[in-house]
Amino acid sequence: MHTITNPRRILCVGAPDSGILALLKDLTGTAPPLNDTNTTAGLTHSWSAKTAYYTAEVPIWIDEVPDISAWEAEFLKPEAKEVVQAVGAWIYCFRKPRRGDSGVEQSFRDVIRAVQWVVEEHCGLGWDGTLLAVALPAHIGAGTDERFDVAAYDKDAIDAGFEVIDSEATGRNEFGERVGMERLKEVLETTDWEGTGLDDEDDVGDLGGPSGLEEAMGDFDDEEAEMSEELWGMKGALLRDDGDEEDEDAEGGALQVEQLSAMMGRLQAIKDMGADMPLSERKRFAAKAVDNLMK
Repeated sequence: MHTITNPRRILCVGAPDSGILALLKDLTGTAPPLNDTNTTAGLTHSWSAKTAYYTAEVPIWIDEVPDISAWEAEFLKPEAKEVVQAVGAWIYCFRKPRRGDSGVEQSFRDVIRAVQWVVEEHCGLGWDGTLLAVALPAHIGAGTDERFDVAAYDKDAIDAGFEVIDSEATGRNEFGERVGMERLKEVLETTDWEGTGLDDEDDVGDLGGPSGLEEAMGDFDDEEAEMSEELWGMKGALLRDDGDEEDEDAEGGALQVEQLSAMMGRLQAIKDMGADMPLSERKRFAAKAVDNLMK
């Protein structure tokens, strides 16, 4: 088992009283006490990550964001580059909206876009970390019993590279994937805590052209590669057909494209989860996972 001695950090951000401490307690089993000003700003914690392939004591930084515009301006400064580059996973915590509260979705969009811009500014488009937005229970009060709809946040999240997780969800979704806190742990466990250090100055040429890129990505099981090519071909065909159909048919085609995109995302997750396995195990894992995906 590999021990990661100097892992990248988790940075939890959220408005004051966004529920960050509750999330940390669920994730790590404990939570740090409030600071001298009775807030979570500037607190640190750690998560003991242990899988079949590695162990790591991952540091956690906590940053309160009462004003996203001011926060973004500070983090876009050159002085923040070293801090941002040390982060391997961002977790944005936000409260589920109460009935009739329309401001949560706008705040959500503002924060995830600010984080996206900060990461791209200091780490470039080649950044290989994790972006998560975790919806925590609404404040207790009247009108908090409405079911939280992840789908309402998905489009903005995907555009910014985030995945939305409902912290109160349990079990598995319609694709057989874990949801809720189990999904949060699963994503964090598959994060590359050692990192690659890629930034804007890195490109395919630095890796020795296409063949060098393939080598850097690691061996990929033939069955998985063929599956990926087939899915992309189906998606391209649907996109071409979509423009020639009536509105009703176009909506159906768009739905199929969306479903195929989701399958591509799960295919990439299969690859990521097997990245640290020995070659022989990775091939068996990929073949089995792809077979299950097709079923």
